[in-house]
Order: sequence, then C-alpha cells, then structure tokens
Amino acid sequence: MNRISKFQLVSLLLIGDVFALFCISGSISAMTAAGFAAGSILQLVTAMPLVYLYSRGSSPASCGRAVKLLLLAGVLTWGGSLFAMLRQASSVIYIPYENKGIWGSIAVAGLIALVCVYISSSGIKALARSGVIAAALGAVCIAIVVVSAVLHSEPEALASAEGRSFSGELLRGFALSGGVGSFAVLLGFTDDDVSDSAVLYFICKAVISALVILTAVLVTGGIMDVSGFPAAMAAQLSQPFPVQRIDSLFLIVFSVFAVYSVAVQASAAEYLIGVTFPEMKKFRCTAALLIMAAAGLFPFRISDHTAISAAAAALILLAAPAEHLIRKGALKKREV
Repeated sequence: MNRISKFQLVSLLLIGDVFALFCISGSISAMTAAGFAAGSILQLVTAMPLVYLYSRGSSPASCGRAVKLLLLAGVLTWGGSLFAMLRQASSVIYIPYENKGIWGSIAVAGLIALVCVYISSSGIKALARSGVIAAALGAVCIAIVVVSAVLHSEPEALASAEGRSFSGELLRGFALSGGVGSFAVLLGFTDDDVSDSAVLYFICKAVISALVILTAVLVTGGIMDVSGFPAAMAAQLSQPFPVQRIDSLFLIVFSVFAVYSVAVQASAAEYLIGVTFPEMKKFRCTAALLIMAAAGLFPFRISDHTAISAAAAALILLAAPAEHLIRKGALKKREV
C-alpha cells in the first residue's frame, strides 16, 4: 500500500463520516452536536495508544492474526452499514432504481461496487489524491448550506429542538463512527507525523459533525420528525440563491461521498485480507465488496445497537496496543 499525506488521510476518513451524518435519522438537537463533538475527542484519547504504537514503527501488518481479523470484521461491517444507510436514505433522496424494491437496491449496490473496484485498482495513492478533490467539493456544499442556515433561520430553533440526553447522543456518535476501523488501518501509512495526523482528523471530525448537525437543526426545525433524515433534508430545503436551489449539488456530493466511503473501506479491507490471508493473491477487493454489499441488504438500525457499536469502536482502537503489550509481556517472561 502506498504512502499518503495526513491531509489525504483526513480527507478520505472525513468523507465517510460526513456521509454517515447525511444519513443520520431521527430527531437531533444541539445536544446531538455536543455529543458527537465530545465523542470525537474521546475517540482521539482512546486512539492515543494506537498512535504511540504506530509512531514506534508498527503497522497493521505487524499485529497478531486475531487483531487483523477484528479490524477486518470492523471494516467489512461498517462497509455493509454504509450500503444500508444509502438504501434507507433513498426515501428522501431520489436515486435511480433504488426505490424499485430489493432488485433496485441490488442494482445500485452492484454499480457502486463496480466503481469502487475500478477506483481501488489504482491504489490508495490515487484514491487519496482524488479524495481530496471530493472532500473539497463537499466542503463547498456544506459551507453554502451553513451560511444559508445562519442567514435565514431563527436561532430559537436550536433551543426548541428536542433530542436525547448527552450520554445517549455520545453513544450515538460512537455508533456512527465505524470508520475508526479504516482509521486504524490507514493511519500506519501516512508520510507525516502520526500524532499530528490523528489529532487533525479527530478535531476536524468534531468541528464538522457539530456544524452539520447544528445546521440541520436550524433548517429542519419543526419538520424534523416528518423528514426522517434531517441532515439530508436540510441540504434539500436550503435555498441560498434567489433563483437556484442546492438540491442538484447536494445530490452530486451525496453520490460521490457514497462511492468514496465504500471505496475507502474496500481498500482497507483489501489490505487486511492480504496481510491476514497472504495465500489469497487475487480478487481481494471484489470479495470485500461482495461481503459489504450483501451485509448492506440487512436492516441496520442505529437505535437498536448503539451501545454495542460504541463498544466495538473503542475495542478496535484499543485492540492493537493491548495485543502488543500482551505479546511484549509474554516475550519478557520467556527471557526470564
């Protein structure tokens, strides 16, 4: 796997996080923004042992087989969740054939998988370079919606919106942070300082999560419960220009982010399959995408499995350092 810069790494990871925010369902509030932002900082703290390990020259390939399998399971599961979120979000975002039942979902998943195979075949370096462009396009879209929301919305909407408790929103933020699996994989391949890369990623994630959620609360307001997907609906309802809506730009960004989100998981999974099962020389990316697409056909409900997902995210970040300490301790015992 080629080396990438910290800005390329952060761009690829944030694309998946923002796509998950676009697909967030249910009521949200200012407390949601606080919970997601605090969750990002907490994930940074949790990732520090892994950051230290990578700064000493370790990589996912140097981890034990059990840790590699755990990372692979996390990456594949989150990839399947991305497919599921795309399918569920089609109720408010028109995607051709997606509303045609199970066969429409399979057709869309298949097309995305084919595009991802093509993107991933060029290597992570090419994916990272184009990911910066895609992230910049998304940043422009988000900035337009944020400015429009600030200029045309009432601040009282932030106080009137009802959501969960801070702890509940903190857990929901962890549950929508399945991208920590690919973070744990790709962090070991950045050319820049590992600590700086991790800090930059989680700080940017905290800021962008808060901005997207607060903007959605300002724009959707009282129709939040009806819309189902407040962040996506906020982009569709935003009208920053007198004679032009942002719907078309958002649809482009949504589609591009969907493809790149899955492509990042596929690239991470392809690498993990290669270092875990070295005898598998071909079709690693295709196999990963088939598993993710199949998993995406099953119902995915954040509300039912929030605590489990949060615990899994923390476990992925802590697994490699814990396994390293155990092996180091066992080696010392043998020497004694």
